[in-house]
Amino acid sequence: MQRGTALSSNNPFREKSDDLPVPGNEPGNTQTIAEAIKSDDAMMANELKALSRRAETRNTETEKISIRGGVLKSLLVHRSGRGPRTVEIKETHSRETFIAKKREVGLMRLDLANKEAEIRHLEEEMDRAEKRVRQQQEQLASTEEKFNNFLKHSNLEQDAAVRRAEIESKAKLERLIDIKKLSAQISHMEQDMRKTEIQLDLCKEYKEFMDSITVPQWFYDVLCSLRVNDASEVILREAEAEYTRRAEELMVAMQKAEARRESQQPVAFAERQKRGGLREERHNDEKNDGSLEDEEGEQVPIEAQLEKLHQELEAEAQKRQVKATESIKKEVEALSVEEVRAVLDKEYPQERIPMYFTEPDQILDIFINVEEGNLFLIQNSQELEEELERVAMEYFHEQEEMTTMMRQRHAQMESLATRIKEAQERLKQLEERLADLESTEDGADAGLEAARYKKDIVSSRRNKAEPVMRQEVLKKLIERAVTDIFRCITQHSVSPRRPEDGEGLEDKMRSAVRQKPLSARSRSSQAALSPKAKGKKKDRNISETAPGGGGVEGQSDGEASANMWPVEMLTIIETKIDEYIHYINNPENGIEQSLIMSVIKMRDKERRHRARVIQLERQSTEREERNKRALQRSQAPVVRRRGKPVMWRSHPPVETVRGKEVKQGPETEKESDQDDEFFL
Repeated sequence: MQRGTALSSNNPFREKSDDLPVPGNEPGNTQTIAEAIKSDDAMMANELKALSRRAETRNTETEKISIRGGVLKSLLVHRSGRGPRTVEIKETHSRETFIAKKREVGLMRLDLANKEAEIRHLEEEMDRAEKRVRQQQEQLASTEEKFNNFLKHSNLEQDAAVRRAEIESKAKLERLIDIKKLSAQISHMEQDMRKTEIQLDLCKEYKEFMDSITVPQWFYDVLCSLRVNDASEVILREAEAEYTRRAEELMVAMQKAEARRESQQPVAFAERQKRGGLREERHNDEKNDGSLEDEEGEQVPIEAQLEKLHQELEAEAQKRQVKATESIKKEVEALSVEEVRAVLDKEYPQERIPMYFTEPDQILDIFINVEEGNLFLIQNSQELEEELERVAMEYFHEQEEMTTMMRQRHAQMESLATRIKEAQERLKQLEERLADLESTEDGADAGLEAARYKKDIVSSRRNKAEPVMRQEVLKKLIERAVTDIFRCITQHSVSPRRPEDGEGLEDKMRSAVRQKPLSARSRSSQAALSPKAKGKKKDRNISETAPGGGGVEGQSDGEASANMWPVEMLTIIETKIDEYIHYINNPENGIEQSLIMSVIKMRDKERRHRARVIQLERQSTEREERNKRALQRSQAPVVRRRGKPVMWRSHPPVETVRGKEVKQGPETEKESDQDDEFFL
């Protein structure tokens, strides 16, 4: 019976009673409908598995089913020989019908859940509508009550508004009075601020002045000291933290060692009790006592360890301080004075920066030194002004001399131009006369020869026009160069120059040459001027223009040089050059050969530089002309030739002429270059 009841209870085809609650409809059950369906399906799968296992066990039995009164009965005959037994099965549905019923039950449950959700939604909508109506009724009642209160208390509010307006007017008057007081205080504070700003500007100017007269090294020292102090504080703070950390570690280690020793003593005592025999006990006691004494002897006291740790950390901190000071000094030395001052003003407060001036005598000493320097500068400026005035006077005299010389040269040029014109007129008359004579004597043939000869003369004249012009230009350049050399030699006063200038060596040479006795110079100048035709007046002028010959002014020198011919000037120049060479070669005068060579090198360098500049200018002008011609050719209209070109006539052979021109070309170029270098 028990087995039958168990089977009936586990029978999956048995319908559940209608009294059981539907899953999902239980109060407090939060399981959704889909989850309930999933759980039912899982239960069905488990039941089907159980039925399949039962079917497998029934293969070894023989069943006999009999129907009695609508109830199925199966007689199970076992091999063991036991009697038959009946199994009552109330449900006679198949598996497909069971699954279909289960599906219908699930769908009914789903519909029921949807209907219940709709009912809940409608109930919630009804509650919200009732709530809105209730709120609107409350609002209407509150607005009605407020309107009644407004009508009741309007008079009271008017009285309160009047009283409030009076109070506000009084408060406004009081605020106006306070505003006036505050504006007066603000103006007073602004005046005080302006005064303080003026004082602050004055203090800043005074500080800048004091910093300007302070020694720059002091700023470097102060910045180094401040940075070293900051670095040392950081290092000491780190060392102190390290000391405290390691001291705590040592204390913890000592406490652990003491606890370990205390724990070892009872263990040793218990072992001694277990061991038998007094001798063994004594022997063990002696051993334990010896080991404890050894441990106690080996242990170092905590004070000594802390002292040693303090010494180690102190030595390490000192080393770090030394390295930090060296690095800080290098960084500060790499900065400029302005950067150091800016760092001191921005990064450090003024309370930490000390004063450089601690005594009033320091400022007085600085002012005394500045005053002495100013006196020296004033003296130098006065000397320079005097020198400038003297140079200006010399420039004025030189300008007057040049103007007089220019006038004389213009007069000479006009006279030469008139002579040239007269010579050209005479040449024309002679040519006409020669042509008349040849025409009368020789007739027609002679006339042809005369015409040919005349053409040759005209062509030769045209070809010789350029060399004649070249000779005239060279003549003018030679005269100008000779007058310049004569003026330089016969100049009485030479403007003083400093040894820093590029012509200091030449000044030394001139000063050394001027020290020659006056008698030799006068004798040489008289000997040079004796063979000339214009004797007395020119001798007098030349002796006056000689350097050191009597101390005359520059105006008489200019007049004498203007009245002289270039040949006379060249004779004087030659005598002076011989005199200077003799004086320079004389070892008694003390002129060093190195000084002479340096002056010669300097002059050659200047001459080459001027020649190079002239050549570059000439090349630039030629390049510009070429570019202009190329531009003109490019902008010119294109010549379009049409038809058959005409054949050119052959030129007569001129090989000999070209050979002469080729041979004569470089010689003329060399001569012109030599002339240009002479006048440079």
